[in-house]
Amino acid sequence: MTNRRFFVTSALAGLALPRMLLAQAAPGKVPRPDIAFRVPNPDPRVAGLVAQVSQDRLRADVNALAGFGTRWAEGPGYGAVEDWMAARLAEAGPGQVISRQPVALPMGSTRHNVLWGDAMSGREVILVGAHLDSTSENPGHAAPGANDNGSGIAAMLEALRILSGQGFTRSIVAVAFTGEEQNLLGSTACARYASHAGWPIELMVNLDMLGYRPPDPAAPLYIEYDRGNATPVNDVAAAAYGRMAVRLAGEHTGLAIAETDIWDSDYMPFEQQGFPCIGFYDGGASGPPYHTSGDVPELMDFDRLEQATRLLVATLATAAELA
Repeated sequence: MTNRRFFVTSALAGLALPRMLLAQAAPGKVPRPDIAFRVPNPDPRVAGLVAQVSQDRLRADVNALAGFGTRWAEGPGYGAVEDWMAARLAEAGPGQVISRQPVALPMGSTRHNVLWGDAMSGREVILVGAHLDSTSENPGHAAPGANDNGSGIAAMLEALRILSGQGFTRSIVAVAFTGEEQNLLGSTACARYASHAGWPIELMVNLDMLGYRPPDPAAPLYIEYDRGNATPVNDVAAAAYGRMAVRLAGEHTGLAIAETDIWDSDYMPFEQQGFPCIGFYDGGASGPPYHTSGDVPELMDFDRLEQATRLLVATLATAAELA
């Protein structure tokens, strides 16, 4: 994720800034009317799933990913990272299809997005994605990428462990993107393929940099949703799902929440293809470890990562519709 130039936030979960302030905060963006996504009384089934989130498992996955030393997609050891990802996805949801999608990188190597699930099963798809690769000031030597983005991968794996085997009306499909740090190459390839193949994506949920330890412990988790980017036709649905996530954060987490636009991460290519997109982000691009060899697990806030993962589980379960 590239450092953002503008934030559009609300001070409390569920409150939106006035439209005039939206226009001032994000020049060039066209503000859209607020959409209220009304969730009925909290579903006890969703609460039961959320309660299964394990901070120990999240910590173990982040430690394992940082333990590669570097996950720079152009590096010679990246094949082992892909193999680790495929094995963890297979363990998270036994019986699901695990596939790899080739992606050409600038230096001539071919890497792969690693996917879990079948997007063409005949049901609408809730797609959840997080980038697997990392970078730093010297990525060939050290780029542990704990917050960016071992955290997003760990949250995705934990959600799949909990949700796999549940009965949903819609299908959940997960993808670990390569080449995010090479200008979103992996997600661009995946989004183009999804559009060409006709994947029936109802919603794309992106996870990038969760569990950052902010200077202010009261700092919010950002719930991002599309507001007038390349394809305006998907704005209403994106806003509805974004506000749904805000509501669920209030029901299932103890974090302060702010709302902002999507920006410079793997949801952007999907938005360009017309799919509704939201994302979760915890502010790490403004911290000193960002894109450095100092992005290590010891600097993360695993309580915040657990809270963000609780929100992810609630969001995926609600969007996929428990049968």
